[in-house]
Amino acid sequence: MHNYASDVHNMHLVETKEARHAFIRSSLATRQITSQLMLVRELTRAGFSVTQSSVSRDLAELGVAKANGKYVLQDVPSIGVESCVAAGPNLLVLRTGIGAAQAVAYRLDQLNLSEIVGTIAGDDTIFVACASRKDQEAIQRALGVGQ
Repeated sequence: MHNYASDVHNMHLVETKEARHAFIRSSLATRQITSQLMLVRELTRAGFSVTQSSVSRDLAELGVAKANGKYVLQDVPSIGVESCVAAGPNLLVLRTGIGAAQAVAYRLDQLNLSEIVGTIAGDDTIFVACASRKDQEAIQRALGVGQ
């Protein structure tokens, strides 16, 4: 007999792990993280339940290295954005990993880029509203995606 409750529980863990990974990528891309303890504190403030050992595993899974005293991403798209496409002059459509869009959108909002008017996140898609095509290009440059 199939255990659907187990499937739901395991699906939640995968989404949480993906969201946590997106948050870690975002944190490493936007600020200098110099210790695992510092990252544990950031994750905890963002509502994730983590320990130093779980963060250590996450960093290994993400292929994060320590260079010049800080953790750095190795060939990972900026803050978890996998792709970015302009949709008209006032909208960007960003794609993330499954379950990561809300965490990535939160990080985008935390960047306080003046070019971003607002964000709407689904499961793996984020709509970013901007005032002009010039603002679109500035956002894409800041994120290191698109164009």
